Amino acid sequence: MYVIFVLQAAKEVLCCRHWRPILFIFDGMRLVTIVFCLVSMLSNAQDFGATLLASANFSQVDGDQLGGYNKLGANFGIQINREINDDWEAAFEIRFSMKGAKKVIDPEIPQPTLKLSYHYVEVPLLAKYTKYNKVTPYGGLSIGVNVFNERNDNGITSEEEALQPVEVGFVIGATYHLTEKIGIDLRHSYSVVSIRDYPIRVNSPTVFGRAGWYNRLFTVGLTLNLGK
Repeated sequence: MYVIFVLQAAKEVLCCRHWRPILFIFDGMRLVTIVFCLVSMLSNAQDFGATLLASANFSQVDGDQLGGYNKLGANFGIQINREINDDWEAAFEIRFSMKGAKKVIDPEIPQPTLKLSYHYVEVPLLAKYTKYNKVTPYGGLSIGVNVFNERNDNGITSEEEALQPVEVGFVIGATYHLTEKIGIDLRHSYSVVSIRDYPIRVNSPTVFGRAGWYNRLFTVGLTLNLGK
């Protein structure tokens, strides 16, 4: 656990706007350290199972008027699960997730560029239906803490001061089991509360009748079952 304190100290040293593009690396390293500590603690716990997760996010922000799942980001972590009965499991995860949005431009038409980068440490709480042999559908809620945010507007970077520090969203997905150990995971996530302070004005853009910004993403990745 001393590694976590060392990484936090290094992050504090680098905690200025000039170094913000690399600060998320320290958050990711801390998460990986915590993951391995959890795996070690649970290795002798017979009632729990553990699964490593490595995925790619394809994200957008509803309400920003950019559109399209053009922002690619990493998504990785660990899932801890426990069997409830023959058909159901309860699970929680710890994930590092890179979200945001990106404006796609035509290189032949000069126009401003825009990229939003929002990174979160998330804890999804899931119910998994395990009756099928090959496919495990699941769903639940997720709570995320924003650890990094940056707005790159035509090459000028700044922090989104109006971004909410905590995100609440729902999760739905399914895992297709290639073998007993390895699976392919497909997931859709969406914010249920606006992630950004949003002033309501006349003709403000709305999402399902609600003014605001909402993270929306599809996640594709691999799972590695570590067993019980």
